[in-house]
Amino acid sequence: MMELIIAMLEKMGEDVDYRVREIDGEKPELVITVDDFEGFDEDWSEIMRDYDEEAVDGLIEWLEEHCISEDGDFYSYYHFEEFDVQLGYSSFDI
Repeated sequence: MMELIIAMLEKMGEDVDYRVREIDGEKPELVITVDDFEGFDEDWSEIMRDYDEEAVDGLIEWLEEHCISEDGDFYSYYHFEEFDVQLGYSSFDI
């Protein structure tokens, strides 16, 4: 199932970054970052980046529908039998 999610992410192009994080003794975690932050302007105000919100919403709906459980306050976590997914936005790291 992780391969299916990665295929969906590949279709989203530069709107998302992802990596698989593996920690000994734990399930792998697919870490997804939606790239919504472009940088700062000359006044150090944040510049937000346009991305395909419909595609991201579709991904989130798919994750919610197919996961065993979900949780999270800031980042969203979707738990599957063989792995977990962490979803966040690049603007979270500002």
